[in-house]
Amino acid sequence: MKNNFLVGIDIGTKKVCTLIGQVKAEDESDELEIIGYGIAESRGIRKGVIVDMLGTVEDIRKSVKEAELTAGVEIESAYVNISGSHVQSINAKGSINITGRNREITREDVDRAITHGSSIMLPNDKDILHVLTQEFIVDSQEGIKNPIGMIGSNLEVYIHIVTAAMTATKNLLICLKKAKIDVIKMVLSHIATAESVLTQDEKELGVALIDIGGGTTDLAVYEKGALSYSSTIGVGGDNFTNDLAIGTRTPIEKAEKIKRKYGCGMDPNWKNQNIEIPSVGGKKRRLISVALLSDILKPRAEEIFEMVKNRIESEGLENAINAGIVITGGSSVLDGLIEIADDIFSAPVRIGRPQNFGGLIDKVNTPDFSTSTGLLKYALLDMKDRGVIKNQPPGFFHKIKKQLGF
Repeated sequence: MKNNFLVGIDIGTKKVCTLIGQVKAEDESDELEIIGYGIAESRGIRKGVIVDMLGTVEDIRKSVKEAELTAGVEIESAYVNISGSHVQSINAKGSINITGRNREITREDVDRAITHGSSIMLPNDKDILHVLTQEFIVDSQEGIKNPIGMIGSNLEVYIHIVTAAMTATKNLLICLKKAKIDVIKMVLSHIATAESVLTQDEKELGVALIDIGGGTTDLAVYEKGALSYSSTIGVGGDNFTNDLAIGTRTPIEKAEKIKRKYGCGMDPNWKNQNIEIPSVGGKKRRLISVALLSDILKPRAEEIFEMVKNRIESEGLENAINAGIVITGGSSVLDGLIEIADDIFSAPVRIGRPQNFGGLIDKVNTPDFSTSTGLLKYALLDMKDRGVIKNQPPGFFHKIKKQLGF
């Protein structure tokens, strides 16, 4: 962590955001000072997958350059997010016997148990991105967070394993290499976002995080303080915009502005209001009712939340979400979305925004920046925990970089 600087680069469907954070040596709290930010339009990502390498490289360069100018520092390495339907996760269990006269559990025992649990058969095009511990069990004693130093004869560990497509990971690494950025770690977007917008109490009680991005919607469920389920749905904010453009026969750019201003058109103050919109092909402008927006956008919002609900129920987690639902991402602020979610989940719902940051937080304190700010939080925690329990198996990125000739 050179000069106490941390860097996070969020490469999404709508934008590439680079944030530079600083940790003050005299500050014992977890608050980070944001000292630099850079934003560029994302032209080469679709639903979490790179579709234009050159465009993505240029977008990263532009975002990084702007952040460097803002902070007055040069960026050499960063934590980078990864998401998309190619990312999958499973829960697994590892178990070992403790040997020795005292049978005191050591760091090596913990590592052996995690290795045993993560020894799963993977398709040739997949590799492990994260191995996250959920809880340990020592001689049938459950709910243990850190068993090191305890006495026992049997150690079990429950873990959450996240896998990613090798091609997607390689392509992202290549883009960052061309942009002259060394990747410290690739972080699942769900995990980074959770670090920014969820409280520890919510994670302990059980909470579902729904991040509605431009091309996809990420779902993460936490219980007992640990990630128990994560997945990505291939529908996002762009679908709202496209539905509106088609339903009102107006250009995409105008549809995006209407969406952001009026949301799902459910505000009673706008019920009888008409708005003037342009037509495609340069045809005459028309008047439409704001109420029409609800007929177009509400079904899409209901579809996304129903898909999320179905995934939660298919995993048997509907009774684990005691703290309710947290919605974040660029489309989370659409007017009427909270009310729709309330109806579908019958649980407390709130908007998740970055919290516990200082510095230039006024520039990035909206749900659009939940992932990028979360990358800084993750980076800080990772630096503190480095060498204790690694989220990524040793040699994973070294293996990929060697294949790429880094």
